[in-house]
Amino acid sequence: MERKKVVWSEGMFLRPHHFQQLERHLEHRSGIHTECAAGLYWGFKSLQLDLDALALGKLALKQATGVFPDGTPFSFDDPTDAPAALNIPAGTHHRKVLLAIPRRRRGGQDVSFDGDDDKLARYYAKEHEVADSSAVALGPAVLQLGQLRLRLMLEDDVDGEWLALGVAVVLERRGDNRLILDQSYIPPTLAAGLNTVLRAYVHELYGLLEARSELLVQRLAEPGRGGVSEVSEFLLLKTINRYRGALWHARQLETLHPERLFHDLLMLAGDLSTFSAEGRRLVSFPEYRHDDLVSSFEPLMLLLRRALSAMLEDKAIQIPLEDKGQGVRVAHISDLDMVRTAGLVLAVHAQMPSELTRARLPAQAKLGPIERIRDLVHLQLPGISLRPLPNVPKPLPYHAGYIYFELEKNGEMWKQFERTGGLALHLAGDFPGLQLEFWAIRE
Repeated sequence: MERKKVVWSEGMFLRPHHFQQLERHLEHRSGIHTECAAGLYWGFKSLQLDLDALALGKLALKQATGVFPDGTPFSFDDPTDAPAALNIPAGTHHRKVLLAIPRRRRGGQDVSFDGDDDKLARYYAKEHEVADSSAVALGPAVLQLGQLRLRLMLEDDVDGEWLALGVAVVLERRGDNRLILDQSYIPPTLAAGLNTVLRAYVHELYGLLEARSELLVQRLAEPGRGGVSEVSEFLLLKTINRYRGALWHARQLETLHPERLFHDLLMLAGDLSTFSAEGRRLVSFPEYRHDDLVSSFEPLMLLLRRALSAMLEDKAIQIPLEDKGQGVRVAHISDLDMVRTAGLVLAVHAQMPSELTRARLPAQAKLGPIERIRDLVHLQLPGISLRPLPNVPKPLPYHAGYIYFELEKNGEMWKQFERTGGLALHLAGDFPGLQLEFWAIRE
């Protein structure tokens, strides 16, 4: 019935019903327009708790503006219009507090007056002095205006007679009556930039993207870089810079809807997965839930932090080789965890055919712990083996004419090297114009 408009005609007898039906019809039309245009149009635009009340074991609101899920708007910044403070019982743990209003009831009373017992009437009548804006000199008139019946309630107390929006989660009420709130909780909101948790997420991600962008620019400016690694890093830089712009805009825009922010961050996670070593695609996607933004954004932020933090680590680390004379070079790796988990690669360049270098070097090189290199050379004991690689490892810069060998992680000499981190290389034979580089490649 609320969908049907009032038919106005000459000579009709006006009753309150006409104006009430007109109001219902206009509210219905407005709700349909909003729902079709905005989709997830409900939630808080602004919300401010009374922090002083928390010390007394109560949860109260100073100010709030927003829309309930049925399209009912609300706004108050005056204590007389705010809902009564909610006393949180002793022993309360992890309970959600909601701001609620009675649902519309077909055929039910919408307004309660003084003395009425109907606590589920959506409005209660309250007298206000209202000025005549067309003739101020006539003075104000006292009107009965409908005040929205807002109420703070614990989640367990909200039944099907009420519509509600989450306000806060009470973790506990301490012995001194002070309430401890869950600072990670995100109420349903219409403006991500006005929520402290979502705003912190945006600033954190922008900082990570900024740091990653600077690092990639420095890498690409290094001389001698090229090949697959450079192309991959250039494409990654392009992706990073695109989302830097999107998040910079999000930082400036207070009224950004959280669903739009979630959409942009989900796209970022999908793009970054292309550059990951774990399947190069997201296997599962977090789901957006407007009434549970914590479960929406927390797993997405975990994905993004993991991806961006891993990218901030340089996958290829060059380890200096110190020439000790008599064909011996030594390297020291202080991070023993890197010895165990990273791939160790020896890059070799000599002024001789590549195939000859590839064939001769593993047979004429002795690698092992520094303290055992003398025995390995003089007693001709087996050391750490070298395995030729068919291609340049992706994280390494491309140098023309270099041959790459990976250290085999087995044998007694390798176990001793794992414990000390000191590696010695002895190279016999003639390798004219020899140049050596030693690299650790993180997995």
